[in-house]
Amino acid sequence: MTGIRKLSLKLLPRIGAVALAAIMAFGVLFVDYFVLYSPEVNNVTDGVINNIKGESGSPSSGMNDFGFDDEDLGFGGSPTVNGKPVDDDDRETSDKIYNFLIMGHDRVARLTDVIMLINYNIEMQRITIMQIPRDTYIEIPDYDYHKINGLYNYYCDKAARDGHSDPELAGCKMTERFLEKNLAIDIQNTAVMDLDGFGGIVDAIGGVDMNVPMRMYYHDPEQGLHIDLQPGYQHLDGNQAEQFIRYRAGFATGDIGRGNAQKVFIAAFIDKLLSSIKDVSTITAITNDVIKHIKTDIGVADIIFYAKQFVGLGKNTKAVSLSNVWMMTMPGRDTMYNGQSYYVMNKAYVSEITSEYYNKDFIKENGQFIPIKWDFDVNEVFTSDSGTIRDIYLTDKDSGGVYFEKYNAADIEESGVELH
Repeated sequence: MTGIRKLSLKLLPRIGAVALAAIMAFGVLFVDYFVLYSPEVNNVTDGVINNIKGESGSPSSGMNDFGFDDEDLGFGGSPTVNGKPVDDDDRETSDKIYNFLIMGHDRVARLTDVIMLINYNIEMQRITIMQIPRDTYIEIPDYDYHKINGLYNYYCDKAARDGHSDPELAGCKMTERFLEKNLAIDIQNTAVMDLDGFGGIVDAIGGVDMNVPMRMYYHDPEQGLHIDLQPGYQHLDGNQAEQFIRYRAGFATGDIGRGNAQKVFIAAFIDKLLSSIKDVSTITAITNDVIKHIKTDIGVADIIFYAKQFVGLGKNTKAVSLSNVWMMTMPGRDTMYNGQSYYVMNKAYVSEITSEYYNKDFIKENGQFIPIKWDFDVNEVFTSDSGTIRDIYLTDKDSGGVYFEKYNAADIEESGVELH
């Protein structure tokens, strides 16, 4: 017994020290993951696209894994403040502002009928959502389809032809890059889902309670689209939610009307998230469900981080309130061109919005944070030589005729949106 006792006296302190070290290490990891962890904030001009999570292989011929030339990662033009050039050494990027591109495509032609740019400003606990109408006019040199809802499909096909191992993810990243470069903003992550995925996400959170503002009835067997919703306050499951966001036929204003109906759904969806997520385990369970339904470069840890901040479970944060969620359709106007209906962005209006809400770059001057302005759409991909399209694109934003409405989610939940 004496020998065992002596051995115990020698080993127990060591075992205790190892156990204590293990506990401390676990504690550090726990604090780092659940308290201090935050997604890495990258700037596209620093070459972030060369380092996409989950991609392997080395770039060849100066091109990275997603088909971008390393020399073509900048926005174009020069950053300025009050019209004066900014020294790159003075430029800083906020680590509290995140931009996301979210897309939803149909089952048949892989056209993205839902395109949203989402800004999450954690410091202000503010969310800004700009919907880009699917008929928005764009120019791509070797592509004769001029609606933005074909952009993702175009890049998926390009990635497949180039032999990319994951054409859909590559299509996401190239669509993201197109918008980054031409809207002159940084986008941290992108996600795309088909309509089955959208329904799966709605079901993952238990459906959404909302007011269907009008009778919605439409059938298109070729698209497999069957919409049949009665008006009134009700619970929508994933399939019914898909019907709601896809409905367009009854709106005289087409995509603008559908976009405004989608705002009603988004407000109800966010309200459901805020009311149903109370702890990290719920976030983790929903995240594991959602990740099955999307193609994305967002890691699980990043999703959990954003969700924690959003519902007020992050360090020193309160939940985002509906009154601090803002939604808008990208300013512009409908027009006909070559027998096709298009939505044309207004350059002055959109550049002002992206600078105000989606800008992550600034300089510090006399203790003040001054946002940097980048040259907007330097390649003019959102216009053409056509007089009608170019006139809308270049018109003064205050001259009238340009559609722009900004909606608050709390107001939408209370009184809805006028649909026409």
